[in-house]
Amino acid sequence: MKRAMTQEAKDARACAILDAAEKLLLTGDYMSLKMADIAREAGISNGLIFTYFHTKETLFLCLLWREFKERIAYLQDVIARKQPADFEEIEALVLSELEHVLQENSVYIKLEPMRPSILEKNVDPALLDRMKEDLAARFLELSDNLSRSGAVSREDVLDIFFAEIGIIIGSGLQKAVEPDFDLRGGIIARMKCYLQGFRQSKRDKGEK
Repeated sequence: MKRAMTQEAKDARACAILDAAEKLLLTGDYMSLKMADIAREAGISNGLIFTYFHTKETLFLCLLWREFKERIAYLQDVIARKQPADFEEIEALVLSELEHVLQENSVYIKLEPMRPSILEKNVDPALLDRMKEDLAARFLELSDNLSRSGAVSREDVLDIFFAEIGIIIGSGLQKAVEPDFDLRGGIIARMKCYLQGFRQSKRDKGEK
């Protein structure tokens, strides 16, 4: 009788599937990728992959959420080593992390623009709710840590990161209709412009 897999083994296999999907996405295109391609890359059967991820959208949304969590963990680690003391240091941290993501050709940049219109459309609502709750908790913890200097509030931090997400989505959509658009340069330029405006707004209000 075949022994049932442990939860640890199941988690490891799910991670291997996500790794396979990430590898293929970095060298290909989401629309042309098939679940069979990912199953082959992961070394499993076509049927087995659907026991872990019921739809292609679910698989890639889970991959995107993994990217979110890795980005937040990276920022938390940087903050733990050196707490930003003022808005300029927070601005530098946000931009350096974003540049790191862009330089690494992260699948995050490919997937985030598709999240609202594609990835969230064919996913179990309960799973989507759990993902959003987990992400919200992580963002709030990050916001609390970044706001300790007093240079920004928790709400300020959330505004900055939600603006960044909006910039990435908007830039990704522009890239889709304008293939020659400089995606990485456009994202950085728009984020710098936003942060400069944000800082000026705080100065106008007499804040730090």
